[in-house]
Amino acid sequence: CATDRDYKPASMLVKKLVECVSKGGNLLLNVGPDAQGQFPEESRHILAEIGRWMDRNGESIYGCGPAGLDKPEYGRLTRKGDRLYCHIYENSIGPLPLYGLKREQIRSIRRLADGSQVPLSTSWVHSDYPDMVFADLGPSPVLPDPVDTVLEIRLEPGAVPEWR
Repeated sequence: CATDRDYKPASMLVKKLVECVSKGGNLLLNVGPDAQGQFPEESRHILAEIGRWMDRNGESIYGCGPAGLDKPEYGRLTRKGDRLYCHIYENSIGPLPLYGLKREQIRSIRRLADGSQVPLSTSWVHSDYPDMVFADLGPSPVLPDPVDTVLEIRLEPGAVPEWR
C-alpha cells in the first residue's frame, strides 16, 4: 500500500522469522516496488539489515524446523538434524540454562555468527541443579548480537531429543 508507512523494524522481523521457523512454518515479507519500480528506501534498509543477520546466522533458519524441546524463556530454538540452534534474545543472569538437554548429549557449542566456542559451565552458581546443563557465555552481561545471538549446539549421535 503506497500510503502505509508503518514499517516493522528489522529486529522485530528477525524475531518473527525465528518464531515461525521454530514452530515449523516460514515467513513471507510483503515487500514490493512502487509504481515507478523502486523499492522504498526504508524497505531497502530493513531488508539489508535482515540480510546481514542472515549472512551470519542463516544456518539456523534454512532447512530448520521445531527443536522438539520446550521454548526457553530467553528466546527460541530451531533444529536441523543433530544441531540445535539456541536463539538468545535476552541474556540470563549467570550461565545460560539449556533446558531439556543433558551434559552427555552435547558434543560442542559455538556462536554461529563468529564460530567461537562456548564452553559448558562448571560454575558453583548452578550446583543446586545437577540434572541441568548450562552454557558459559562469559563475564559480559551484554550479548554479542542485541537482536538475536545464536548458539549452535551439536549433539552426540543418537542424542537428538524426540520431536514433540
